[in-house]
Amino acid sequence: MMQMSGQYNLWIIILSILIAIIASYSALDLAGRVSHAKGLRRWVWIVGGAGAMGIGIWSMHFIGMLAFSMSIPMTYDLSLVFLSIGASFLGALIALIAVGSQNQTNSRLIIGTVFMACAIVAMHYIGMEAMEKVIITYNRLLLGLSILIAVVASFIALKLSFAFSTNKPFSNIILLKVISASVMGFAIAGMHYVGIEAATFTLSSAVNDEYVEGLNTNTLSIVIAVCSLCIQTIMIFGIVTERRFIKQSIELKGNDYRLRSLLSYSIDAIMTLSVDGRIRSLNPAGEKLFNVKNEQLRSINPMDFFEKDDYEQMRQHFLKVHETKRAVSLNTKVYTVLGDVNELNVTFVPIYLNDKLDRIYAITKDITKQRKAERETQQMAYYDSLTLLPNRRFFGEFLEKVLQGKEDRCDVAVMMLDLDRFKVINDALGHNTGDEFLIAVAKRLQSCVEAYGFLARLGGDEFVIVLNDFSKVYPDELADEIIACFKESFIVGSHELSTSVSIGIALTPDDGENVESLMKHADIAMYSAKGRNRQKYQFYSTSMGKKSELRLIQESSLRTALQKKEFVLHYQPQVKCEDGSLSGVEALVRWQPEGGKLRYPNDFITLAEETGLIIELGSQVLDMACAQAKKWSDLGNPIRVSVNLSAKQFQTEELITTVKKTIERYHLDPSLIELEVTESMTMENSSRSSWMITSLRELGVSISIDDFGTGYSSLSYLKDFSINQIKIDKSFIDELTHNVKSDQITSAIIAMSKQLKLHVIAEGVETIEQAQFLSDKGCDSIQGYFFSKPVTSEQFESTYLAVGQSLA
Repeated sequence: MMQMSGQYNLWIIILSILIAIIASYSALDLAGRVSHAKGLRRWVWIVGGAGAMGIGIWSMHFIGMLAFSMSIPMTYDLSLVFLSIGASFLGALIALIAVGSQNQTNSRLIIGTVFMACAIVAMHYIGMEAMEKVIITYNRLLLGLSILIAVVASFIALKLSFAFSTNKPFSNIILLKVISASVMGFAIAGMHYVGIEAATFTLSSAVNDEYVEGLNTNTLSIVIAVCSLCIQTIMIFGIVTERRFIKQSIELKGNDYRLRSLLSYSIDAIMTLSVDGRIRSLNPAGEKLFNVKNEQLRSINPMDFFEKDDYEQMRQHFLKVHETKRAVSLNTKVYTVLGDVNELNVTFVPIYLNDKLDRIYAITKDITKQRKAERETQQMAYYDSLTLLPNRRFFGEFLEKVLQGKEDRCDVAVMMLDLDRFKVINDALGHNTGDEFLIAVAKRLQSCVEAYGFLARLGGDEFVIVLNDFSKVYPDELADEIIACFKESFIVGSHELSTSVSIGIALTPDDGENVESLMKHADIAMYSAKGRNRQKYQFYSTSMGKKSELRLIQESSLRTALQKKEFVLHYQPQVKCEDGSLSGVEALVRWQPEGGKLRYPNDFITLAEETGLIIELGSQVLDMACAQAKKWSDLGNPIRVSVNLSAKQFQTEELITTVKKTIERYHLDPSLIELEVTESMTMENSSRSSWMITSLRELGVSISIDDFGTGYSSLSYLKDFSINQIKIDKSFIDELTHNVKSDQITSAIIAMSKQLKLHVIAEGVETIEQAQFLSDKGCDSIQGYFFSKPVTSEQFESTYLAVGQSLA
């Protein structure tokens, strides 16, 4: 027998290594598919993968054998070739079963390593034995090294296969697999070529016999290379394709899960509707909103949730989705099976599959609280919070719409109403009773007006009516009805209250064609009615407008005069009856316009009271009086100065503070100031008036009752009020010595005052007979033209102070 030697074909070696790398890459990818597959698909991948891996390893072996050429052509035993293929398949099958689980353990890894290594070794050496015409002997050291390489390569391959089969994320996973497959491919190729180096080939004695069975090596090399590459390519392509399908399946499942999660956890109710409008399902929020379970939907008609009109609106919007193929939205009301009413915003969203309408989602948002808040905001913005009548804003917008709707703007009336004596009721009984009274008034007005027109409250005790249809009632007829309604008293708590109403009426188009002019003219007419006589109505006229404009001009002039301090004081002496000496002076205000004629109180006091400017005017008068008293006092002539208080001044809480600060500002002896109040202003609220007079007296000033005998004269208030002086009204003085009753009343007032130890002064004394009568009856002082008319401070000083009058 002759020992044989051979040589290697480099290109075939490279081809064998390439096949080993491709087979290894296929094996690594396959591990992931096996570990994640389930059921029959898992076994298909195991069996198919074992075949691909076995063929790949076997192909590398035989191509590697073809790379080693000897001096004679080689043939192979076909049965042993198939046996080697079977060994590689069986080993790969057992290895895939061992590692094809997500719960990998060391025992599984060892078992898989053993079987994989055995498969590689068995395949290699059975394939070697399939060589005919030669006898093979092995170097034990190299043989053991080749087995060790098979074991290590199997261990590394299976370990990497398990690592790549887990769900742990790897960056550049393909590159890692290529590197790992290259390491495994070189290891398997190394085992093969070490195994060949371990073999010694000896020519068999039967080499001269005719060869009948076996495969030609040239044919075998082509077939094996092509088939192996095709199988590995198909396997890798199948793995990649399935991975894409699986990824798409996972994405679809993920989308489905997200959709289910959206439906389950959405705070909005979502109904799934069929294309014909039947409710297929409700999400949990929908079950809660409608108080119904999905199991009950088959027995429930969608119409049960809506009223007829609401259902028709829903149906029309549902059909609109079919027509437009777009989402549509609407607001509606829904009635639950328990009878609860919820306001909803419903959005119909069409879902299309393959351009065909599959279903419609009704995304339903509960806006009950939102709508309630909107209504409350609307109520606050357009309705009076006390009476719940429309407010000024609502009235303005309503009247504007009425005027715009009238082409000729005719037959529209604006009626302004103001309650008489409301301030008296509010001040006397308090604001709570006043509010309840206004509520009762609003209800009564509404009962009179609601059948004919629009009623609103402008504020305070002012109301307004809009009539835009005179066919039902004329404005004057409605005014008469309203006045008649107020003849009956109102019961508010424990109080029976009465009031009347003054009404001003403005008509279109003569009195205005817009909101502003109609309101202005109705207001002017109302104040005209109030001035003429209460419980009356008045239509606006042009003369009223002119009068109103004149009033505005006068008011503006009065304000300017106050700002420029154009008001001055004249002083009328008060003398003692017993000796004709000065007892004091009364400060009387005059208006001295710059470059104009001197104006007297009758020209401006009424306007000042109506506009409220009397408060500022009174403060300026008090300030000038205190300044003058201080000047005279510093000159050694301490004269008491009397100052008249208006009703509005007396009613303000600031009066006491104003008097105190003014006296302190001039460091004036308060006994030199006397404040005159009328009977009528003290009787409106007697308890408050008593407190006010007492507080003023505590400041050190004197209090005099002016115009005594003309008001609500009462002996009780003379006893209760802390007053110093009574001033008999001029109306009694004018008739002295001519009217017996006037003589008797005046005598009685003087006698009563003496008994109460009150100082008595008479004003308006113009004749010596009047002065003599008063002196005879015991009157303390007199004041009037008989002694002196009101004069300026300079005239007073030159006339009365220069001659050294006694000022006791």
